[in-house]
Amino acid sequence: MESAKSLCKKLLNFKNTVITGCEFYTDTDSVNHICIQARPSKWHENECPYCHRRCPGYDSHCRTLPRIWRALDWGATLVEIEYQTHRIECPEHGVVVAEVPWAYPSSGFTMDFDLTIAWFAVHLLRSVVAEYFRVDWETVGRCVSRTKEVIDPEISHRLDNLVNIGIDETSYKKGHKFITVIVNHDTNTVVWVVLGHGKSVLEKFYQQLTEEQRASIKVVTGDGAKWITECVNEFTPDCARCVDQFHVVQWAMEALDEVRRESWRDAYAQVKELKKLTLAIPADRKKMIPATQEIRQASEKADKIKTHLMRSVKPPNI
Repeated sequence: MESAKSLCKKLLNFKNTVITGCEFYTDTDSVNHICIQARPSKWHENECPYCHRRCPGYDSHCRTLPRIWRALDWGATLVEIEYQTHRIECPEHGVVVAEVPWAYPSSGFTMDFDLTIAWFAVHLLRSVVAEYFRVDWETVGRCVSRTKEVIDPEISHRLDNLVNIGIDETSYKKGHKFITVIVNHDTNTVVWVVLGHGKSVLEKFYQQLTEEQRASIKVVTGDGAKWITECVNEFTPDCARCVDQFHVVQWAMEALDEVRRESWRDAYAQVKELKKLTLAIPADRKKMIPATQEIRQASEKADKIKTHLMRSVKPPNI
């Protein structure tokens, strides 16, 4: 039967690591934790986290308390890795904290944790990922940044074999802060992102493509922006320039909403006109009843149109 230390090492899937102990505890929120004490093996104690060179020690401890790394949860139990870090002096990178085999430099999470969050972030909203892993919303972005070179080490390969691409700009902050995004429709992935928008920005994308990469592009989708059409005609004149389905649906819905608004205005004007005519009718109850019914029917028609208009404007529940 294996010891608790060997079991923890196998479950964590750590390499070049020695497990020295573990303990359970419950925090103030009644969440169960397991704290695992670990250290790098003797041959990997004093390695630089950037060049992986063995370096002389600079001091014995750079913190008064052991450092904690968050690992992937074991069910409902939060897993933590504890180790007393120290600094080394690298001839290339200067004085830095020695590398630990289970985490990326400057990360408070294990490698598996960072990589798992990055994978989830590709398929889910960042807020959903943050809630599921019990981390801060901004932490998800930092995990993605740390793992992007591992997941996609050669970004230029994204631009190979592009056939059907989409171009769009979107705002990411208040104050008209825009980014331009290029997507590969065939793989449903983003292949190029840059700050700003306009023809001068889109030209940078086409200028970094080789002649073979430009020739492979057959269809370019986007909104009706003139600068997109000008770049397509200049750099890939043989490909088809199309309006993407998102903007087609958006424009159709906007046109439909305008028709609804016009219908509501006409119906509301009819109600007002009927009320004016009713005031001019003599005070005879038999003559007033048909006119009142007509006003009620016109009001119901206007309210029905207004209800449909408000439903089309209200964002869907997610």
